[in-house]
Amino acid sequence: MHQIANMSLADKVGQLFFLLHFDKTAHGDMFDICKKYKPGGLMFRPTNEDVTKALVTFAEKEMAIMPFFSANIESGANALIAEETGYGSPMLLSATNDDQLVTQAVSDMASVSASAGANMTFSPVVDLQLNPDNPITQTRSFGDQVDQVIRMSEQFVKGFLQHQILPVIKHFPGDGIDNRDHHLLPSVNSLSFPEWLATYGKVYKTLIDQGAPCIMAGHILLPDYERTQFPDIADHEMMPATLSSHLLQDLLRRQLGFNGLIITDASTMGGFNSFYPRKQAVVETIKAGCDMLLFTTDLAEDYQSVYQAVETGEISTRRLNEALVRILGAKAMVTDKEKAVLQTNKQDANALKTSVFDKGITLVKNEIAFKKLEVEKHKKILLLDLHNGHSVSQQVIKRLTEAGFQVTKPESDDVAFGFEAMMGSRQAMMKKYDLILYTLNYQVKSNQTTNRVSFGQPMGQFLPLFLKEIPTIMVSFGNPYHLEDAPRVPVYINAYSDQEGVVSATLDKLLGKSEFKGVSPVDAFCGRFDTRCY
Repeated sequence: MHQIANMSLADKVGQLFFLLHFDKTAHGDMFDICKKYKPGGLMFRPTNEDVTKALVTFAEKEMAIMPFFSANIESGANALIAEETGYGSPMLLSATNDDQLVTQAVSDMASVSASAGANMTFSPVVDLQLNPDNPITQTRSFGDQVDQVIRMSEQFVKGFLQHQILPVIKHFPGDGIDNRDHHLLPSVNSLSFPEWLATYGKVYKTLIDQGAPCIMAGHILLPDYERTQFPDIADHEMMPATLSSHLLQDLLRRQLGFNGLIITDASTMGGFNSFYPRKQAVVETIKAGCDMLLFTTDLAEDYQSVYQAVETGEISTRRLNEALVRILGAKAMVTDKEKAVLQTNKQDANALKTSVFDKGITLVKNEIAFKKLEVEKHKKILLLDLHNGHSVSQQVIKRLTEAGFQVTKPESDDVAFGFEAMMGSRQAMMKKYDLILYTLNYQVKSNQTTNRVSFGQPMGQFLPLFLKEIPTIMVSFGNPYHLEDAPRVPVYINAYSDQEGVVSATLDKLLGKSEFKGVSPVDAFCGRFDTRCY
C-alpha cells in the first residue's frame, strides 16, 4: 500500500489499462503512449523480437512500474513472435493424450516467449467445447471432458509460472455452450447452475485452488446462476461477467475463492458494448470487479472516463486500491527473471513439435477398413478443397504428385464440374476417379457467425455424392465437427491445425508412413447416431 500511496491519480488510473500494441496509433507511437498514460499492460499480436525487446528496454528505463507484456500464447510462441512455429492448437496437444509431451511443449513455448520479454499470457483456454456449432472455441479448447481440460490446463498454468509468465485462464464463466461468438454479441452459458458447478465450476475451482493467478472475464452471461441467487432479477438486468458484480464478486471471488487479478476480455467486442454507452461501460466494468480493462476504442476518451469516475468517487478509492493491489501483486510474482527455466534449443523444439503432430492427429471414423493411399488402387484422386480463408491444397497436391498420384482439383465455383458431378454420368465419374479426398480447413476466427462447411455454390457441387461408388476420405484441419454436415462419410480424420508440419504429418499417415495415434478430445460424432453410419 505504501507504493500505491505514493502514486499520482494519473499513474493509478493508467495501471487499469491493458493496451493493444501497435507501432503507430492515432495517439502517437507506442513509446509516446507509454510515457503519457503509463499503462498497466501491453498485449502483442505476432511481431518480431526486436519490437518486444525494444519496448521492454524502454519500460525498464522510462516507466516506474513495468507493464505486463502479454500475447495469446495458446499453443505456441508464434502468437508473440511471428517467425516462430507453434504446436498446432490446444486441441491437437490434448489429442496426444500425453501429459509429459504437453508439459515439454508448454515449457518450450513459455521459454521462447519469456526470452522475447513476455511476462503474461492470455491462456490457457479452459472453456469446455460442448456445442459443435460454437464458432469461436472449437480447437482452441482442450476438449469437452472436465477432467481432460483440467489436466491440460494444469500443465499450462504450471509451465508458464515456471518461466515467470503469468497465465490468465479464460473465459469466465465459460464459453463453448452458445452457438454465437461474444466478439459479436453477449453470449450465454445456458447450463443450469448445478450443471455449471459440476463442469466449468469444477475447472475454475480446481485451478484456483492450485494457484492460478489471473482470470479473464468473458462477455458471457450465466443466467441460471443469477436467477437462482436473485429470483426477482429481470432478463434485461442480467449482465455478462465483465459487467456483473454478481458473477465476479459473489460467484468468482466469494464462492470459488479467487483473490487474484481479473482482466476483461477485449472491451472493443460487441459483447461488451451492448449494455451501456461506452463512457459508462468502461466505468461499470471496474465497479463490477474487473481490475484491468483490455483494449480501448479511443484511448483518450476511455482514460478520461475512468479518471473522472475516480475523481468524482463513482469508482471508490477502496475499489481503485483493490485493483491496484492485485495488479502490483501480480507483477511482483514475475520480477525475478533468474528463476526462469532455460530455453529449449531449436532442434529439440522441432522434435517436440513433430512428436505432438504425430501423436495428436486422430482417425475418428473408418468404415471401409482404409489403411493407406496406394498408387495401384487410388492413382486418380479427386481433391475437393474447402476452407474459410486458407487452402492447404498446394502442399497436398505437391506431396501426392511426388508420390505418384494424379490429382485433380476443381475450384468451388467451377460450374462445369458442378454439372458433371450433379447431373453427369456416374459411370464416367467412377472411371475418372479412384478416390475422393476432402481437405477441409475451417479455422476458428473471431467475428464469424458459423464455422461449418459450405459445399460450393451455386449447386452444392462438392457434396459427398459418391460415397457408395468411390472411396471417400474427409480430413479436417480445423473444425473437428464436420461429420455433422457429412454424416455418412466412411473415413474421417481430425488434424486440428493447418500448420505446415501438421499437414505434412497428416499426409504421412494417409500414405502409410505413420499410424494414427490421436485420441479425440471431443465427441466428433456430435451426439448423433447417423454420423456413425455409412
